[in-house]
Amino acid sequence: MSLARLLHPIAPSVFFEEAWERKPLVLQGPPDRWSGLFSSRDLGRLLTYQPPRSIEGMMLVKEGRHRDENWLSPDGSPRLEQVQAAWREGYTIVINKVGQFWEPVGRFCAAVEEELHHPVGVNLYMTPPGAQGFKAHFDIMDAFVLQVEGSKVWQVRGPQVTLPLPDEHTATSSESLPPVLLEQELKRGDVLYIPRGFVHEARTAQTHSVHLTLGLQAVTWSDLFVAAIAAARRDERFRKGLPPRFLEGSAMMEQTFRELLAELPRHLELGHALTQLAERLVVQKPPPPTEDLLEGAVELKGSTVLTRRPGMVLRVMEGPGYAGLQYSGGKLMGPAKIGPALRHIAKGSVIPVQSLPGLSEKEQLVLAGRLVRSGVLAVQETP
Repeated sequence: MSLARLLHPIAPSVFFEEAWERKPLVLQGPPDRWSGLFSSRDLGRLLTYQPPRSIEGMMLVKEGRHRDENWLSPDGSPRLEQVQAAWREGYTIVINKVGQFWEPVGRFCAAVEEELHHPVGVNLYMTPPGAQGFKAHFDIMDAFVLQVEGSKVWQVRGPQVTLPLPDEHTATSSESLPPVLLEQELKRGDVLYIPRGFVHEARTAQTHSVHLTLGLQAVTWSDLFVAAIAAARRDERFRKGLPPRFLEGSAMMEQTFRELLAELPRHLELGHALTQLAERLVVQKPPPPTEDLLEGAVELKGSTVLTRRPGMVLRVMEGPGYAGLQYSGGKLMGPAKIGPALRHIAKGSVIPVQSLPGLSEKEQLVLAGRLVRSGVLAVQETP
């Protein structure tokens, strides 16, 4: 359970009831807690074989200032000798969305998303001794700082903006900072949770620091209502253009607005809203690829045992005459009779083909085959 690993030693339920969006929190853990995700020795390999190729993908930053000297090759990849020089000069190496370049981080990210259903991204920060990358600022996402190597002293203040949305990022003035709520040295294996909007900064002392920041971009109730309102598009009255000179707000426009507003509630359905959100957050985002992309087809039997593919978010849809499954990277639709089988798959992790309810043996094999070919399920490996 990746979420339990992230929030150890407290239970996820306790974290979300007592800390999420409310207060910063340090979660101490064993030094090897994040071993296998990334290390400083991996940097050269990443920058050589899988480098980010844009200034947005990688940054060299010192106390909020970007390195002026050109350190990118013509193809956009970093010049390694320039990265080394910047490190010696006290610059922090930042690689954004590192899960797109580094498989262990990408898989961990997908596993957390599977449990949370909120989009998650990870940035890498490597800071030399006695240095600071960014001055005090706040983020528009909840941040989990995973201390991979070394240590870093963090100072977290109160919120500058309460639960900021993605379009509400502003600069932080050093003259009017909120009071300090937490100041602590984060050591290898620790996690620091910082709610979005809370001002923070960090600095290394005698040792270097490597940390991963897992950013959780919360899907808000506002997002849910926007998705629900999208159902009104099916009513042609909502599709009509506003009248000429609509910014003046005529009396007729006021009357029409009130009439449509009265109609709106019958379009607001939770199921439709969740379907809309899933189309945007789940269906369009495939999980990490399988181990063997060209692996041959496996002949399924009723006794074949299947497993959920790691990092796969599933959502079952059911309606008059149909049932479907939205999953990371795609969607499957079929007759209503497959609904119980889809619910069984969405709730389970180990699924024998013959356990799919409500279907004949042939139908079980057909549905299981489609889900295996789609990458939703995989044949369980025998010991």
